[in-house]
Parts: sequence; C-alpha cells; structure tokens
Amino acid sequence: MKKRLFIVLFTVAVVLLSCLSCTSAPPPTPPVPPAPVQSADTEPEAAPAPVPVSAGGSSQALLNELNAAVARAEEARERAGDFDCPSYFPGEWEAASNQFTQAGRISGNNEDDRRKAIEAYTAAADSFDSIFMLTAPLYAQAREDEIMALRDMLIAEGAKELFPEYISSADQTALLALDRYEARDYYAARDSAAQALLMYQTLTVGYDAWLVRWEIKEREFELYEADQYDRAEEIAGEALDAYERGDYPATLENAEEALLRYGLVLSTAWAEYAELRSSLAEGERLAALDTKANIAARDYFMAADRDNQDAHKLLNAERYEDAAKLFTNSEAMYVIASMSTLEKRRMAAAALRKANEKIEESDRIARNAEHIIEGDSQ
Repeated sequence: MKKRLFIVLFTVAVVLLSCLSCTSAPPPTPPVPPAPVQSADTEPEAAPAPVPVSAGGSSQALLNELNAAVARAEEARERAGDFDCPSYFPGEWEAASNQFTQAGRISGNNEDDRRKAIEAYTAAADSFDSIFMLTAPLYAQAREDEIMALRDMLIAEGAKELFPEYISSADQTALLALDRYEARDYYAARDSAAQALLMYQTLTVGYDAWLVRWEIKEREFELYEADQYDRAEEIAGEALDAYERGDYPATLENAEEALLRYGLVLSTAWAEYAELRSSLAEGERLAALDTKANIAARDYFMAADRDNQDAHKLLNAERYEDAAKLFTNSEAMYVIASMSTLEKRRMAAAALRKANEKIEESDRIARNAEHIIEGDSQ
C-alpha cells in the first residue's frame, strides 16, 4: 500500500484543521450556567439534545437550516467516532464535543438564538470533520500495518507457496480497501480492510492447523486418537467450505476448533509415544546389561544411561516430545554399547582361534622335526 499517500493526506488535513480553526470559530454565546455537580455514584450527564422547534414565529427556511446543521454535526461526530478519532486526538475530540454540547444548550426560542445555534453546530461539525481528516490516514495505516504483519508472517512460513489462491484472494481484498480509501469512500474502505484482516487471521489459524495435521500424518500419530482426528478432519473440511463461500467468521471459528482438536491429537500421541520409547529404551538397557556392556563398553553405556535419566525427567515434566526424542537416543546408545561388546567378543574369539591355530601349527612343525631327527639317527 502507498504510505506516501497517507503522509500527503495527513499534511492536507493539518492545513485544513488550521484554516478551520481560524475561519470557523463559533461566535460568542450567552453565558452557560454551570452544570450541577455530580456525585461519584451518579452517571455523567448526557449532552443535551437540541430543543424541538416549530415553524411558528420564524421562517421555515431558518428552521430547515437549523435542522440541517444539527444533522450534519451529528453525522460528523458519529463518523469521527467510528474511526477512533478520540484515541488519536483526545484533546481535539474533547474540544469539538464541548462545542457540540454548547450548541445543544442554546434555547432556540427566537430567530437570533436559532442563528447562533446554526453557527455553533456548523463550527462543531467543522471541528469533527477536521479531526476526522487528521485521523483517516492514521487509521488506514494502522489497519495496513495489522494486515501486513499477518501477511508477512504467512509468506515467511511458506503459506503462499502451498496455498497461493487463498493468499491471493486476501490480497485482492486488501487492495480493494486501498482503492476505496483513495476514492475517499471511507466506510467502504474500512469494511474492506476489516474483511481483509479477517481473511488473513483465518488463513493464519488455518495454516497452523495444517502444520499440526502434517506432523500428525508424517509421524502416523492419527492412530493414537482416531475419533478425535476424524472429527478434526470434518471440521477442517467445513472451514474450507465456509472460506469458499466467503463466510470468514464461520471459517475462523471452524479453523480454531480444528486446530484445537489436531493439537489434542498431537499432544496425546506424543505422550503415548514417549511412554513407548521409554519401554523400548529400558528393554535395550536390560539387553546391554546381559551382555555386560556396562563393563565392556562402559563409555557408550554411561552415555545411554545419562540420556535415559534426562528423558525420564522430561517425561515427568510432561515435555513428551523432548522426552521421546531423548529416549530414542538412549535406546540407540544402548544398542551401540551391546554391539560394541559383541564385536569385542567376536574379535577376541577370532584372536583366540588364530592363536590356537598357531599353537597347533607349532606343534605339528615340532612333531615333524622330531620325526626327521629320529629318521636321521637311524
């Protein structure tokens, strides 16, 4: 999105506000009696509504002008509130609200009062419009920042390569919001930006659910919680259907539930898998002890024991994934210790056979020598 546009509009709005503050200042109004003091237990006094007036005693044109000024001020005030103007410019909002309140306190019983009321409401409307023009680029920039943060995260994690059509549809909605903002169709721009943000939020949750599902399938963990997994698959399908028909709130709700269920399947599977790896590691440990690997391959056996003990600590802390991985390492080290011991025994046996063969060969040579010597003596 074009951030330079925001800066230009912001500068124009500042100039507009300065001009309006010079040219649209309200005329002096009659002294207003002080508002009654409110106790801490009572609610603040609401702004007084304009006094209803009839056409009797004044021209209908003046009455119509007053009603139009009131309507414009109320509309400007509502629009400024809809775009969070009080949050961005609280001081200016309070001043404009005071103008609006004071305008409502003018009695409107005669033509002079009605003219004063018209001027007061016009000044209040101008103030609200000026605040709105200052806020509009800031409000739009804030929505853009929220959208771009989610979009950048999705792209960084590879979602665009896997699901380009979904990212593209959200991008088009975000661009539509920009086009409407440039056309000063502010409410339509706000709605499009809100929809784009919701689409990116939905895609973020959906992508997280897909990643968890991928891990479950990759490790064949769906067998541990088959019913829960099947239900998650159904809900994920409903989320996709809702996204295709443009029902993004329903998509987000279903995607969140699917993510929750996939997460439960994965956590349960890791817990059971960790227990399985613990049993397998213990079996290899006993086998290693049977082969006297704790003596013949002491270094390997001690390393396996350390991993096994650390894995049990992780298991007790419910860090099942880390525990399962460490149990697997421990199991492998016990196997290596046993194989090292057996290999040493094999090599020792081979060396012993070779030594025995050499002894037998020496005996044979010695016997042959004796026969030779005895033959020569005869």
